[in-house]
Amino acid sequence: MDFTYDSSLVSNELRLLQPVAVNNHVLRYKIRRVQRASTPPYTAISYTWGNEDASEVIYLNNRPFHVRPNLWSCLYYMAHAARNATWNYLWVDAICIDQANVAERNSQVRLMDQTYRDAVCVSVWLGLITLPKETMSYLPTQIPPKTIESDGFDWTESIADLSNRPYWSRVWVIQEFLLGRNVELYCSDNRINWLDFQSILSREAGIEQFYDPNGDVPQGDRTSPLAALPLAMGRHVNKHPEILQPLCDLLIDHHRSKCKDPRDRVFGLLGLIPPDERELLSRFFPDYSITEDHVLIITLAHLTQFPVLSRMLRSGVNITPDSEELFLGLGVRPKSQRRRLLRRAEKLDYLARDSPRQMLQFLALNDQMEEYEGGDTDEQQEIGEIERRRPSNKMRLTVSVVGMSALFVVWLIAKKTKMWR
Repeated sequence: MDFTYDSSLVSNELRLLQPVAVNNHVLRYKIRRVQRASTPPYTAISYTWGNEDASEVIYLNNRPFHVRPNLWSCLYYMAHAARNATWNYLWVDAICIDQANVAERNSQVRLMDQTYRDAVCVSVWLGLITLPKETMSYLPTQIPPKTIESDGFDWTESIADLSNRPYWSRVWVIQEFLLGRNVELYCSDNRINWLDFQSILSREAGIEQFYDPNGDVPQGDRTSPLAALPLAMGRHVNKHPEILQPLCDLLIDHHRSKCKDPRDRVFGLLGLIPPDERELLSRFFPDYSITEDHVLIITLAHLTQFPVLSRMLRSGVNITPDSEELFLGLGVRPKSQRRRLLRRAEKLDYLARDSPRQMLQFLALNDQMEEYEGGDTDEQQEIGEIERRRPSNKMRLTVSVVGMSALFVVWLIAKKTKMWR
């Protein structure tokens, strides 16, 4: 029988994993509930979920539990690392939160920043080392390796590859990497501290590692990309943990980051915004029962009515609610959709004392009105306008027939004129 969660966690609880045994590539962990106020030393894992199926098996309390291949590899090496680490337990979101329980998911995601702040360290899993092409040719292509032991691995020689791994492109890892008291990076069985990684990365990019903490984060001027730069350089020894920024800044700065659930473009940044702004947003977020459309409308209402945006100035350009950079951060590209969302956001009295339930009911009522009115959205208006401008097939046929008839008449007149001459 597969592992099942006994009951939902409450907000002051946490589940942690304890490595038990790694025998012949069989991973065994204990999972236990603890109080947040008295957790044993643990590391919070920061990694990329990936798009693969949960095809691999680990054992939780001696019962099978399915995970994705990337997480299996991570847990394998973390079980070995635990033997010589300052922590005894691991926290992994895909396992320590019951992902099928929406109420628990909402509660735990709301405290995600605290989970990473309270960890002894954050362990960043970058994946397995890259084998030479000649070695890869001997491996069966249909079965990717789950473990690759290193032999003379050099972080400096591999920095271009490591700094462009998928990890650096994900929304959730932003707060995970920035909020941890200490950060260790892993690649197969190799470990490096974030400061040493940052040093290698800054040399590769040709920039200063210890920049002015009150200035902009250096991005380098290399022609070849180093995707890790914005995040890796975002940690500063004299700035941490004072790294909170307004939501509009974060959305713009990380507009290229990706996530599987579009709502996480906002939810994944909540731990990085100032307390007064977060207090307003926390009335609604995170809540995975709210539709993506409503998350966007509420966020735009917040950005429109919360006073920070009115003072926004970036590179000498004012940021307004319909700025391109802001919508790219929200993952909304069609301009017609942007106008519709802004129109809906303007109707929402975001700063009112109405309860979140009342506001969500108001949004649902507007959904029904839009549907009742025939979905008269800007998208459909634009399509209708294009169709009105475009002649119908019948009209095109009529124009063609009339044109041919006119040509025939001209030809007859010309022929008769020639005959009478």
